[in-house]
Amino acid sequence: MRIETNHVIIRDFERKDAENLYKIVREKNILRFMPDWAEDSDSPQSYFEYIDWHQSKKNSTNIYENKRYVIALPDTDEMIGMVGMGLEDTLNEVEVAYFMSEKYQRKGYTEEAVNALVNWCFSMSEIKYLILTIDCANTPSCNLAKKCGFELFEKRTPIEHKQPNMESDSYFYYRKYRSLL
Repeated sequence: MRIETNHVIIRDFERKDAENLYKIVREKNILRFMPDWAEDSDSPQSYFEYIDWHQSKKNSTNIYENKRYVIALPDTDEMIGMVGMGLEDTLNEVEVAYFMSEKYQRKGYTEEAVNALVNWCFSMSEIKYLILTIDCANTPSCNLAKKCGFELFEKRTPIEHKQPNMESDSYFYYRKYRSLL
């Protein structure tokens, strides 16, 4: 997949992204809210299998498959973040996911990438809505969700289990519905 917007490119992962991926997922707030990205990965090369798996799925337009894409700068093709989607197992709904390197946050890149991916998902499927699940402690991500047109549906507190990769006991559940236009 390749989507070009005004300020970013969304593209498939390539092995050249392993170094930046390794560094970005170890940044303070990404490690805080998405620790699974750094687990069991002790070098950039430890991401090669993950990248190779995504390469094997690069022609798929099935939004239910858990796929992640690079957010890159158009002039350098440098990876600065990630955006993706796929079936969230515990909820059985298609969820959008994202992170951005701290160096590139608050510049509109993530918003542009999320909006482009959401539009692509709606154009490739008949799905009625997409979701975001965001740790209640992750205020910047909640603000981004609103900027991207996701509506807060409810605050959820799972009973007798903690939501994977969540710092808080509760999370916000957002939805964005397909436009009728």
